[in-house]
Amino acid sequence: PPMAAAVGSPEDVRNLSHYVLSLSKSPHDSLRASLGKSKFSACAACHGMDGKGNQALGAPNLTDDVWLHGWGEAAITAMINNGKTNQMPAQAEKLTEAQINVLASYVWSLSSNGAAAAAR
Repeated sequence: PPMAAAVGSPEDVRNLSHYVLSLSKSPHDSLRASLGKSKFSACAACHGMDGKGNQALGAPNLTDDVWLHGWGEAAITAMINNGKTNQMPAQAEKLTEAQINVLASYVWSLSSNGAAAAAR
């Protein structure tokens, strides 16, 4: 959800953006990141204090190098300000049942659960 109101001023949001960048060891302003660290508590309810996310809530891991909605200060600031609801539109009318099964299997194989099952 949009979290800017819980974070504080636009400067606080910008500082938090740098802290989020620091979690993945991405280039960031270390002074801004240190100022933004305390603001991360607003994000931690979903992303966890360690920033590793919560798949059940749809909160991505912020410590890896996967950026679903853009990378950098501007993209992270926009996410804090506007939030994002990830919901795939229905495709049932466009695909056959067999195509849905193949696609679901492929997507599942991309997850950590799918990779672990495939390794067995």
